[in-house]
Amino acid sequence: MPEGQIKAGVLAIGDELLAGLRINTDIALIANFLEKFGIEIGEERTVRDEDEAIKSAVAELSERFPLVITTGGLGPTHDDRTRYAIADLLRKELVRKEELLEGVKKRLRELEMQYIPEIHDNYALVPQGFEPIPNKAGIAPGLFYHADGKTILLLPGPPREVKAVLQKIEPKFKELFGQSLVVKKTIRTFGIPEVDIQDKLKDVMEELGHVSLLPSPIGVDVVLKASGKKEKKVREEIEKKAETVKHILGEDVYGEDDDTLEKVVGEILRRRRLRIGVAESCTGGLVSHLITNVPGSSDYFWGNVVAYDNKVKEEVLGVPSELIAHFGAVSEPVALMMAEGIRKLLHVEVGISTTGIAGPTGGTPKKPVGLVYMGISIMGRTKVFHKIFKADRLGVKEQSAYTLLDALRRELLKC
Repeated sequence: MPEGQIKAGVLAIGDELLAGLRINTDIALIANFLEKFGIEIGEERTVRDEDEAIKSAVAELSERFPLVITTGGLGPTHDDRTRYAIADLLRKELVRKEELLEGVKKRLRELEMQYIPEIHDNYALVPQGFEPIPNKAGIAPGLFYHADGKTILLLPGPPREVKAVLQKIEPKFKELFGQSLVVKKTIRTFGIPEVDIQDKLKDVMEELGHVSLLPSPIGVDVVLKASGKKEKKVREEIEKKAETVKHILGEDVYGEDDDTLEKVVGEILRRRRLRIGVAESCTGGLVSHLITNVPGSSDYFWGNVVAYDNKVKEEVLGVPSELIAHFGAVSEPVALMMAEGIRKLLHVEVGISTTGIAGPTGGTPKKPVGLVYMGISIMGRTKVFHKIFKADRLGVKEQSAYTLLDALRRELLKC
């Protein structure tokens, strides 16, 4: 953490958040906004629509952070308590802003809504010393205060309104805090657990600075960050960090930022002028779906066969019935023949296959739910491997598809 870097406290206000009726997505919008000024969120809390809870939280956050941002509770109804709680906390009188009320009335007319004085007049109540910030996405304005060593920004709750008010307040924040260029780079990995990444990077963590490891069922993202005033220096720093991570993690890295496995595999196939066919059983066409999600995939994707029934495996892909009878449809020999069969059927250089038990039923002690065999046949060289995935039916299908694509990527890199 750079010396003297500003941190902010963020308070989300709303009974609906604590009741699980709405997910707080405002925090991401605020974090991304603050990054422009080199400000990090030091703490985030959530409280009910209750005056004492709001006052207590804002008071505590103000003691710890020079900047406090709240979301929610700026509406006109009885449970919207933010303006009242803040006015009471700071001992500020609530002032009715007539020009604000006129804007509220105009907005209501635009929305063809009836003006109800005892409700809508509350929008025009502003704690003394606060500046209303226009909200083009809604009715409730944001409210901004900067005095006595405190900076407080009150935002409405709906995300699109948060975004609208932040856009309006940006020039003021730039004036107060200056602008800082923040650059992030995501290094995308597959096939290596989060703990192993942490262990491999432990000796360079200090050099890398801010590092976030974001695991998901389809890989772990390593997110790096660099910030500063000089663009060239910041971009050189982030590239240096990225090269360090890629060097250490090696072939477990498949791409950066918006790269996907299917996109990376497609680029390799196109670059090497290879065509691919896919034979799928348990994944039901998902592998082909992922491949063809990439624009331009017709350059290398020739076709697929969803061989769900054994008759399709036998009659279309050429898997011998005796092989299925002896080893079962979910087996190494069948996966091998499916990969080779699709390659020969479509006259392409690459054939891949899946056959497994997605569940939740169909498993046995020897062949449990989640067992999937995957085949890769490249210009006559074929290999088969298997995994046992611990997931629900869709999870097994997704993990099988991405695992096969990653294995294909690694095999293609060896060619």
